[in-house]
Amino acid sequence: MKIAPVAGKPGELEISGEIDYHSSEHLRSRLAAALEEHGGSITLHLERVEFIDSSGLSVLLDAVKTARARGGHITLVRPSRQLTRVLGVSGFAPFFEMRDGGHETPPEPAQVRGADDGIRTATFEAEGRPENISALRKSVVKFAEGLPLTQQELDDLKLAVGEATCNALRYGCPTGNETIHVTCTREGNRFSVRVTDPGPGFDPESIPQVSQGELAEGGRGIFFMRCLMDEVNFLFSGGTTVELVKYLPEPAQDGEGI
Repeated sequence: MKIAPVAGKPGELEISGEIDYHSSEHLRSRLAAALEEHGGSITLHLERVEFIDSSGLSVLLDAVKTARARGGHITLVRPSRQLTRVLGVSGFAPFFEMRDGGHETPPEPAQVRGADDGIRTATFEAEGRPENISALRKSVVKFAEGLPLTQQELDDLKLAVGEATCNALRYGCPTGNETIHVTCTREGNRFSVRVTDPGPGFDPESIPQVSQGELAEGGRGIFFMRCLMDEVNFLFSGGTTVELVKYLPEPAQDGEGI
C-alpha cells in the first residue's frame, strides 16, 4: 500500500495497492494525522486501491467516527470497483461522501464452459505472518480464474479468502511460525476453498451477528464470508478449517447454445 498527498490539494491523499491486516495500521496512523492537521475533513482518492478487507474497512469507519466527532467528513473520490462492492455489501456507503464514482458495475455474464466432471485441486501454504496473506489470496484467485466466474465473483472470492486467512493468522498462528494451508477443489459445479490453521478452534455461533450498516466492532470477517459465498462451513479436527463454497453455473447441455 502507498499513501501520497495530492499535489496542490491540502487534506487530500491518494491511496493505492492493498489495504489489509498487514497494512491497515499504517493507514490508520496516516488518516489520524491528516484529520488532526486538516480540522476533521479529508478527501481520499481510491481509484487505485486493488483490495480492501474488513481490517481496512474498520480503519475507514474509525476515521469517519473521528471526522464526525469534529464536525467534519470524509470524501471518497473514485473508489475502486472492489472497494465500492465492499461498501455496498456492508451497508457503509452512506457514511461517506462520494465523488466521481461509488456505484457498482453490473457483473458480466459468466463464461459457461463445457462439462468437466474431473476433480481439480491445488494446495498452497505459507507461514502465519501478515506479509504472507496477500500471496495466499492471489494464489486462490489465479486458480479460480480458470473457472466460469465473473470478475465480481472473483473479487468476492478474494475478499472471502482474505477474511478466512486473516482469521487463521489472528487466531491460529500465535508465534508466526505456524503454517496456514489452503486447498482449492473444483468438482463438477462445486468449487471449495479450505483454509486450515493449527489453532484450537472457536464457536462460530458465539461471534456477534453483524447487520448491514452497523458500526459495532467484531464479526465483520464472518459477515463478509457468509454474504459473498454460497456456503461457509467450520470444521474442527486437528486444527481449524474454514470451508468456503461457491457453486458454478451448470454447463450447457448438448445441443444448447453456450
